[in-house]
Amino acid sequence: MLGRKPQSMIVANKKKLILFFALAYGIAWICWLPLILSSTGVGLLPITIPMKFIVIGSFAPTISALLTQWLTERNLRIFRLDGSWKEILPGLLIGPILIAATFIVLSSLLVTKGSFRLWDWAILASYPLEIFRAAMMSAGPLGEESGWRGYALPRLQKKLGPILASLVIGFLWFAWHLPLFLIPTWSSSPVIVYALILIGLSFLMTVGFNLSGHSVITAIIMHSTFNASSSILGGFLKSAEVRESPSPEFMIAVAFIIAAFILVLITRGRLAFRNGPKAT
Repeated sequence: MLGRKPQSMIVANKKKLILFFALAYGIAWICWLPLILSSTGVGLLPITIPMKFIVIGSFAPTISALLTQWLTERNLRIFRLDGSWKEILPGLLIGPILIAATFIVLSSLLVTKGSFRLWDWAILASYPLEIFRAAMMSAGPLGEESGWRGYALPRLQKKLGPILASLVIGFLWFAWHLPLFLIPTWSSSPVIVYALILIGLSFLMTVGFNLSGHSVITAIIMHSTFNASSSILGGFLKSAEVRESPSPEFMIAVAFIIAAFILVLITRGRLAFRNGPKAT
């Protein structure tokens, strides 16, 4: 039938994605193993490895995408390079705003116990600088997004639709981080809370990415905005009365799940996806 992909092509794309995720996990986990086994992690090795060693494994998704593309297509074109700024701009503007509105405003609504007038709105002016620092000093945005969003998300959306693709990317993105929870100082969030945050965040990332015509630049900036938001939130609420229970981390997770649900509703499940199968 016209317009339908051959079954062999569908199987080939599935194998590419399996290879990509297997490499992303394998490369990262092998790179992180010495750090996890050292005294910084579980203490099985009598050596101390600094936390900055995480950076090496953080580039695994991009390396895996390049390897998969070379092994299967004999080229290194893992994401679009032909998007115009006019096409990219909607996602580039809306994507980071979605992250900031969820992480700062919606989370603050959920955790603030007293008056909302005590919020420090002026601190939001420091967002651009903090985003730039996060992009330059944190390996996550640069090392991960060419793989998760640049390579995997477009292929998953064509196969599964945007909702299931966002769920799959969100869960696998979370699970990829699991070994790092063996390092006591790595995260203050419980495993389940961290999973909810990344799954909810994945939906926001999908919307920004799709609005920008699949721009990896947008994905990197959105990831950087997320990384920068924790310090911004602390300053935003410094004078406010905050609930101790449930924990602020849990309420941040709730905020991202709510935001994801709202985006699914207002986009009718499309999440700004323009081509491929409709979400069901």
